[in-house]
Amino acid sequence: MKTIRNAVAVVAGFFLAVLCIAPASAQAEEWEWMLVPYLWAEDTSLDVYVNDNPIFGGDLGFDDLLDKLEFAFQLHFEGRRGKGGFFADFTTMSTSDSMITEERPPLPGGTQLDADTDIIVFEAAGFYRPSGEALGLDLLLGARVIDLDLELGLTLPPPATETGTVGTSDTFTDGFAGLRYTAPLGESWLLALRGDVGAGDSDLAWNASAYLGYNFGQRDQFAVVFGYRYLDLEFEETEGDITVETDMVMSGPSAGFMFRF
Repeated sequence: MKTIRNAVAVVAGFFLAVLCIAPASAQAEEWEWMLVPYLWAEDTSLDVYVNDNPIFGGDLGFDDLLDKLEFAFQLHFEGRRGKGGFFADFTTMSTSDSMITEERPPLPGGTQLDADTDIIVFEAAGFYRPSGEALGLDLLLGARVIDLDLELGLTLPPPATETGTVGTSDTFTDGFAGLRYTAPLGESWLLALRGDVGAGDSDLAWNASAYLGYNFGQRDQFAVVFGYRYLDLEFEETEGDITVETDMVMSGPSAGFMFRF
């Protein structure tokens, strides 16, 4: 919780700076709010190295994810007034997977690997829109908090039948910067593009997404949005003489329902 509070404090400071440099006329405008619950039909690719040795390298597709997903939730919240605004995005997912490996020194063939993963990704960012219009180019500055709990169980094949467990459990906080662009496509459609790169506690994290939205309602207060998102996370943790390096890629189509108020 302390890490999340620090991340929110960084974004709040940036947002206050945006409001300070915004023109007085923009300060008088009313707030515009947006709430988007969504489903991210992601495929997860996970590569884990323990002391530079590849231990687990697997892909968890969405079809498999439906069978092995234990819990998932995604939510986006955003507010804007004039040229300044902020957003928060929350994703949590819990999955389990297992595989029988081929020979992969130092592990013999037939080794069973069981992976249990709990992931929370929380993003909070302020943005500045130079045009001050309803749509346009946004400059993003924020923090991404990644809470990862990864446990790998190893069972060697007969005659050894030895078992062991390695893993990592930590919270990583990155700062990130990026751009977002939204533009109308005709009377009812809109296009939203976003890209950002972050680093800090993790070695590297970068995120890209592209969405189309269809507006409807008497005041266009609703929209159906769908598109694609890609998130790549690289991090490592050392405990004693064991170093666990993880490269996780979460990508796939996403769809949600937008409420404006």
